[in-house]
Amino acid sequence: MASTWPSIILMAVRSNSFVARRGMRAPAALLAMAAALVARTSPGCPFCTPLKPTLCQARASARVTALVEVEGEAAAGATRVKLHRVFEGGDAVGDKTQLTIALDLAARPGALLLVFGTGRPDAAPAALAWHAVSVNETSYAYFARAPAARAATAVRLAYFARFLEHADPVVAEDAYLEFAHASFDDVVQVAHLLPADRVRTWLVDANVPSHRKGLYGLALGLAREPQDRRTNSELLRKLILAPEDDFRSGFDGILGGYLLLTAASGLELVESRYLADPRAGDGDVRHALAALRFYHEYGREIPTARLNAAARHLLARPEFAEAATIDLARWKDWGATDEIAALYARPQYAQPAIRRAIVGYLLACPDAKAAGALARLRKLDPKGVALAEQILSRTGSVPVND
Repeated sequence: MASTWPSIILMAVRSNSFVARRGMRAPAALLAMAAALVARTSPGCPFCTPLKPTLCQARASARVTALVEVEGEAAAGATRVKLHRVFEGGDAVGDKTQLTIALDLAARPGALLLVFGTGRPDAAPAALAWHAVSVNETSYAYFARAPAARAATAVRLAYFARFLEHADPVVAEDAYLEFAHASFDDVVQVAHLLPADRVRTWLVDANVPSHRKGLYGLALGLAREPQDRRTNSELLRKLILAPEDDFRSGFDGILGGYLLLTAASGLELVESRYLADPRAGDGDVRHALAALRFYHEYGREIPTARLNAAARHLLARPEFAEAATIDLARWKDWGATDEIAALYARPQYAQPAIRRAIVGYLLACPDAKAAGALARLRKLDPKGVALAEQILSRTGSVPVND
């Protein structure tokens, strides 16, 4: 059988990392920019939440980008603005000094806005979808001086690192978003530019938006200096042990950073507190599993077999059995074959998604005992297994023989 786990399974795994994002709405113009960026952005920082494009990404995907001043309402749904500076799309604007456009926010006369118009290359300004961001002198200067989107990401992040948790909320959020959209490897290259003492302060500051704290937990885990690593690990351990009833946004980054700093001893704490404890809250368990996935991909010190053993605990919890089965298959942990096959007949594991994951695991496993277990399941539940195989085959999730 093929050794790779299908892309449809990877999509299912990743979906668990975005629970906190569901239900959010964005203006049509902003959604258009996000869609334009999907094809060219690589997977972002593992514990960050890129809720929207950065200002530089918006500029790169827009037909027209400009600094404007609101003059007033021109007609229902349209606003008259004065052009102060055109960054992109000068050919579309021509020699105009004013535009009448439909904005996605209400702004009073005199307000300064960065506006991003997206649409066909030959579309007139009035026909574009316009996204606007309110700016002041500080946020405008920050945007105007930012490195171009085509510059090396590490070079760009060195600029944005200076503005994390800036007093201006537009600047602070956009600087965070630049890190959220960056790859882990790029974040590693500039982690030393983030002062550990300030990052520790941000991590415990109730005024810092919680969705940013995954990045800060990860950044502490990337510290190089021995003293910083000791201090960071003490703080992260304290946060892990702190009682918490609510969903903790960014907690996966705290756990991931802790694993980077402490390796095997840290895994023992995460395992005993969340993965092996049936009383652990669902939110914390999801964060622990996300940290385990992260370390499986990027960590170096904890053996793969030890990581797999930690994940196997979740097979005992029906609400996590699907995710754990999928992960174990991705990680080629075929030692769990008997345990996973036995789940199929248990009433609390009868959900179709769990049973599909079990069938998929057995199909992917190259061991003869997996084929035997699957044959037994076909006799036990011929219709159910056939349906699972049909769905997996249709979605491209069944490995193909070499």
